Amino acid sequence: MKNIQILMMNMRLLWDRKRGHGKGVVIALLLFFFLAPAVFVACDNGDPVINITVKSDYGKIIEAVNSTNKSLTEKLGLIEAAMDRGFADAREAQELLQKAVSSLSGTLAEKLEAVEKAVKAESASLETKLGLIDAAVTGGFADSKTQQELIQKAIESLSGTLDEQLAQIETAVKGQTTSLETKLALIETAITKGLADNNAEQELLRQAIGSLTGTLAERLLAVEKAMGSQVASLASKLDLIAVAVGDRLAENNEALALVEQAVESLSGTLDEKLAAVAEAVKSEATGLETKVELIAAAIRNGFADGVAQQELLLQAVRTLSGTTETKLAAISSAVENQRTTLSTKLELIETAVQAGLTDHQGKQELIAKALQSLDGSVKEKLSAIDTAMMHRTDSLTTKLELIRTALATGLADETAALGLLKSAITSLQGSVNDVATVLTAIDTTLLADGTVGKAIADIHAAVLRLPDYSAALDSIQYTLKLLAADRIAGHLFVEMGDGLKWAMLNLGATLPDNYGDFFAWAETTTKNEYTIDTYKYIRKESNQYILTKYSRDSGPQTLREEDDAAHQNWGATWRTPTKAEWEWLLNQDHCSWEWVTNNGVKGMMATSKVAGYEGNQLFFPAAGHYNDENPVGLVDTGVKGCYMSNSVVSSENYFQISFLQIQDVAPALDSLSRWCGFSVRPVSY
Repeated sequence: MKNIQILMMNMRLLWDRKRGHGKGVVIALLLFFFLAPAVFVACDNGDPVINITVKSDYGKIIEAVNSTNKSLTEKLGLIEAAMDRGFADAREAQELLQKAVSSLSGTLAEKLEAVEKAVKAESASLETKLGLIDAAVTGGFADSKTQQELIQKAIESLSGTLDEQLAQIETAVKGQTTSLETKLALIETAITKGLADNNAEQELLRQAIGSLTGTLAERLLAVEKAMGSQVASLASKLDLIAVAVGDRLAENNEALALVEQAVESLSGTLDEKLAAVAEAVKSEATGLETKVELIAAAIRNGFADGVAQQELLLQAVRTLSGTTETKLAAISSAVENQRTTLSTKLELIETAVQAGLTDHQGKQELIAKALQSLDGSVKEKLSAIDTAMMHRTDSLTTKLELIRTALATGLADETAALGLLKSAITSLQGSVNDVATVLTAIDTTLLADGTVGKAIADIHAAVLRLPDYSAALDSIQYTLKLLAADRIAGHLFVEMGDGLKWAMLNLGATLPDNYGDFFAWAETTTKNEYTIDTYKYIRKESNQYILTKYSRDSGPQTLREEDDAAHQNWGATWRTPTKAEWEWLLNQDHCSWEWVTNNGVKGMMATSKVAGYEGNQLFFPAAGHYNDENPVGLVDTGVKGCYMSNSVVSSENYFQISFLQIQDVAPALDSLSRWCGFSVRPVSY
């Protein structure tokens, strides 16, 4: 009677778990015969309680799994029931699956047929089927192609609605009995079959990573092993790496190594490998940062050259979705990624320009971010820049912009910048003799007086003999001018003959042709909106605006040091120019003014006429300004420039300040509300 009670309890348990698959009775009978003996303990109400010795029962399960009298499908059901009842954990279930596979007899084809039959059966769970496939691969009678086919058949065996099938896939992905490689292939197959979209893929990958057990090193090892899988595509592997990084399972260097391993696992000819990389680059689910790393790995592994790199980067940029701002944000993030080489970042920046996603100004900002992302000592950073200089696929113009940025930000001094310039010129794919001529011109000038200021004329003549690069002459000259410039507190300046030292670039800019930041008068930080309501020194009373500082009745009409943006941001003796100092610069006896395009940026060039300072120049980019009324926001970029003075217009017109306005006519002083956003060009004594 007690044995019958055990049988009935087993049948009820398994029927509830396997309802709809018609296999509960068979598995219950198996458990009844193979899991005996059992010990009964009486309860207060007299009903028997089953207390099975796990060690003894596990031995009975092994006997059943090793038996040649039971089908593989029946053994899968037994293993699942054992897990449900706590007789076997995930590791033991994997061992049982291995034993079940090892017990198969017959030819290789017959064994594989038995596995396929069990995989197609609807009675076993997807997780158990995947564990069986893993065991078949480990047992040596299922290669990567067969493994992929078996995974597809396992998915095809799923029943129910799409949501129910996806739920079964999620359960399998969370399970502990299946390898990460097989889970990765499962997820990819689910996408191919239309059971999961990109969002579902990301969630499944997170679940797969979350299912890993052990130490951090052990879990990372599982990801590394998945990189060598022949059943998962390169795109799926990249997605897995991105999730591992996002979940902090892999750091920057480890992620780079994983991408390298994924690329090294590619099989076939060079063209086939390159095709696999190109296919992965097209994936919209993979982030741009990971794609850039992939392309760099393809270069290192020798199956993508400079031309292929440019094509792949362009393809990666074209797959970006969203608005232009969203795409630029993705490019900016990739440029700031410390895992990517500087040369590759420069290529990406050039690709963004080529794709029409950014202009010259945006390009320079991205170059500045690429420099800021460099890690290590100054020596290590300069070494990285020098390596980029020798890269043959980056344009000379981009390299020169990089040198200028390094120089303007203080990363490279005059000597280092000159060395970088020589490396850039050496990389030219022109005549060896012509390149040597340029280098000799630089060295000769240095030997003559120890400076680079006089090298401009020699460089001019030498570069003109490089027919393919004569267009870069202006950029080279511009770079040399920066090399020859002096600094105060790290900031470049030029003297125009008025006794002042004029900054060569706007406050907040990294290069003279950058727009820089915008400031309301008497405010020392930037903001998003420049209106009367956001102004620091004003309050509203009874529908009237009242100035709280620099008003008609409260103190001076010129900026104090604590409210001077130039001084507060650059320190030392830097400050905002006075109205009188702008007037001196505008005097035609002192300077000539010309509307020009400098490195792709429109603005005005002021050239000194003063004896001893002739030819010294200041470029004022037409950065526009932030308006306080319709239209509110940044206006007139590329058309006008508004440069702040430190003075209000007058005691009667104290709401407005004097400023220099530059546009495609003669520059002049004008006035505008103090709460608008102005450019600032610092000066110093």
